[in-house]
This record gives sequence, C-alpha cells and structure tokens, in this order.
Amino acid sequence: MSVNQAGCQSKQGGFTLVELAIVLVIIGLILGMAFKGKDLIDGAKVKSLAAQYNKVQAAFNIYFERYGAYPGDGCGVVALGAFTPCVGAKNGVLDTANEVNSALIQLQNAGMLSASDLSTPFGVPWSISSSTLATFPPAGTNYLTFTAGGLNPPLATVADARYVCALDRLIDDGANGNLAAAARTTVRSGLAYTAATDCWGLQGKASVGLRLLP
Repeated sequence: MSVNQAGCQSKQGGFTLVELAIVLVIIGLILGMAFKGKDLIDGAKVKSLAAQYNKVQAAFNIYFERYGAYPGDGCGVVALGAFTPCVGAKNGVLDTANEVNSALIQLQNAGMLSASDLSTPFGVPWSISSSTLATFPPAGTNYLTFTAGGLNPPLATVADARYVCALDRLIDDGANGNLAAAARTTVRSGLAYTAATDCWGLQGKASVGLRLLP
C-alpha cells in the first residue's frame, strides 16, 4: 500500500472495457466518415470531368452552327485566338498545331467557354490532341485531353488511372478503354482494364482522351 504526503491512500485508475469500447467506436465512426468523404470527393471530380467534356462538346457544335466550321479548323498563325471563322482549308478535324492551339481560345473568346472551363478539376489545363499525331487511336481524330504546361502534343500519363477508369464507366462503355482501337469509343486511356476491373484499386498515371472530332 502506498501513501501520499497527506497520509491518504492513493488510487490507481484506468479505462474500463466499456470506456475502451466507446473510444474505439468513435474512432471507427470518424475513420468511416473520412473514407466516405474521400469517396464523395473522388466521385464529384469524375462527374465534373464528364460535365466539362459535355460542355466543350456542346460548344463545338454551337460554334459550328453559328460559323459553319469547327473552332480552329482552317486557322493559321494570324487567326490564332480569333473567334471568327478561320480562312484556311477546313476538313472537319484539327490537324495542325495552329488549329489545335486556337480551338479552345476561340471558344472562350466567343463566350461559349469560360477560363474555368479550360482547366480540369486536377489543376492541369485541357488541351486537344492533333489528328495527325495519333495521340489516341484511331488516326484522324481529335481528343480533349490533359496536358502539362499547355504543350502540343499533349503529354501522356498525367491523369490518375483511377479517375480515367471511373470516367469511362460513367460516360462510355466501361470496358474497352484503349483496347478496341477500331471502335468509336469516347474515352481513350491506354489502360488495359475490363468490365471486372476495380477502378479505385488501380495505381499510377494514365493518359486520357475524350473524343471531340469527328
């Protein structure tokens, strides 16, 4: 028996099993809410990507109806950034660097897209792949894609593979990715996933392309 300075018996206390159980339950609830919150944020980012793509695609169609050509199609160096139709050869795709680089700027200057529409939810700008560089198969097509620093051709493997897979599940076939080169799929990724792939279990980076033209 130990006695303190006041001559009273000291008591040694601790957590009871009930108290420990309550603490563990609270910790479990906090962790559960944290993971659920992350899932909601991830899902929101994927939906935001899909919404931006739909908006850009709609802007391309509206521009065509208004000016008789797609933005950027036929643009030369002088026409870069102008929102009026370009005067060069128009073939329905963007196959030169000037055409690719001017397309999104034209849509912004025409008031069809805002500055925020030109940036992805991940802080990197949207870009358009050239039809002649075959960044995404099949050749002769243009894709809206991620880029780092606004370079043309767009840099590959800058997107989180999990989001690319989830995006395909949301707006496309959810299976092919980049496997069926001859198919007219919306999403091109370079990922070899199938319908059974766990998108959120993927690791690493991937390229992503959302088909615009033709």
